[in-house]
Amino acid sequence: MVHFDPYDHATHDDPYPIYRELRDKAPVYYSETYKLWVLSRYDDCSRAVRDFKSFCNKYGVAIDEAKEQMPTVLTVDPPDHTRLRHLIAGMFTPDAVKPLEDSVRVMARELLAPHLESGRMDVIGDFAARLPMAIICRLLGFQREDEDKLRHWTDLVVQRDEAATEMPQHAITATLALYEYFEKDMAERARHPVKDDLVAHLMASEKEGKLSHAEVLGYLYILSIAGNETTTKLIGNMTYQLNKNRSELDLLLKDRSLLPSAVEETMRYDGPTQLMGRSLARDVEFHGQTLKAGDRAILLFMSANRDDRHYADPDRYDIRRNPRDHLGFGGGLHACLGAALARLEAKVAMEEILDAMPDFAVDEGGLSRMHSPSVRGYTHVPVQFTPSARAAHPSEGGRLA
Repeated sequence: MVHFDPYDHATHDDPYPIYRELRDKAPVYYSETYKLWVLSRYDDCSRAVRDFKSFCNKYGVAIDEAKEQMPTVLTVDPPDHTRLRHLIAGMFTPDAVKPLEDSVRVMARELLAPHLESGRMDVIGDFAARLPMAIICRLLGFQREDEDKLRHWTDLVVQRDEAATEMPQHAITATLALYEYFEKDMAERARHPVKDDLVAHLMASEKEGKLSHAEVLGYLYILSIAGNETTTKLIGNMTYQLNKNRSELDLLLKDRSLLPSAVEETMRYDGPTQLMGRSLARDVEFHGQTLKAGDRAILLFMSANRDDRHYADPDRYDIRRNPRDHLGFGGGLHACLGAALARLEAKVAMEEILDAMPDFAVDEGGLSRMHSPSVRGYTHVPVQFTPSARAAHPSEGGRLA
């Protein structure tokens, strides 16, 4: 008998065996405990993310109790979703984010530099947790000295205690703190207007009647969380997988052109976003089972990405696979808006790690995992490497010498 509990901390440690059981024995699984349908096969999840008329986002994408949500690009459906997404989608295309590469590289080198002589570093705490928030704060126009507290609040929003089926108090408190910060920031901007950042663009859109104030707040909320969590965990998971699969690391050290493919394979094989919730807007049938209007469902993206009905040898980490059709960034109308930025940040981050510490080894005894039903990754990934007296020169272009 298959049993799946998305809140179980033991499942978070290694969910892939139970995912395989779900795909093979219960592809349309119903959790009596949480009153949730669970889809786990690639074709089914891919179909669901594209069928927005049946699988709606109105009541949220977390698996907590369904209720009306603050309007964000993730929690509305067409036509509101079309309006919200198109408003800034052009700012997150591959061509639009490409000019950020030099800034990402400078920040990466600044973060790595203090640790090169010691031969030790926490890839998450010292580096990956800081880099994405620095970039998203620059895009939003938030103060650099506020990055640590913003990152702390966004971490708390997604963290869940075992068996907690509703948003815990620490997440509610952090959410309120984020909204208070956004309101204060915008009030200051109203007194002293700033041009050419994302918040200024959103405020101008509100003034023009293209966005409500609640929608501006929702945008800032989702951009702050998504801009931090996904990329942080992606860099940590990629570091762990390359350490575990040394032959793949050797390939990267010999051929850096494989890095984009390695990012895609990490998103497929061990991506941060495990699942997302949906609400059924109408009856729909999968494998002879009817999911009824009003029911809740979760789409197991990381199970879909290990489905041998779609991928050959899916439990092998192969950086030459380049699986661009994976569901690590979701799919359909709600595919991750910031995917191109996440790809860029992860590629540059790993380039700089490989340049600075090519012989890194993860201290597995020091690994620490966060616990969330929807996001999977580490809070600490300590590494050791041969100390280097090289100094990072953030102002210089090209590679570290």
